[in-house]
Amino acid sequence: MKLTLDHTQRLNLHALLGAQRADVGSIRAIWAIQDRIALSPDEEKGVEVKREVVTGQVRVVWNPALSLPAKEFEFSDPEVARIRAAIQTWDSYGVNADRRWLQPLVTVLFPSDLVEVKA
Repeated sequence: MKLTLDHTQRLNLHALLGAQRADVGSIRAIWAIQDRIALSPDEEKGVEVKREVVTGQVRVVWNPALSLPAKEFEFSDPEVARIRAAIQTWDSYGVNADRRWLQPLVTVLFPSDLVEVKA
């Protein structure tokens, strides 16, 4: 499956995948996905990525006023399954704040779950 990801989706998906609990084989598979979607050093400079330690956890922040062109990534069926599982098990604390980057992924990855909303 091909997914076109902007830098916000790449950074958030990277973090979301990194928060998964898994066996060693799954961890390596997750790292492979993370390595592929990670921003290059030049891309990180382009959106002013900074890493902060908050209560012992590394948090990645960037300048929301800056952007990078979206990039297309090809994922195998097992990789798509891992991405879906990460999204399905995520306990979001800010659904509205995450909607901008998450909704396009949910629409593509979970098309049968779409519900028509009537006004």
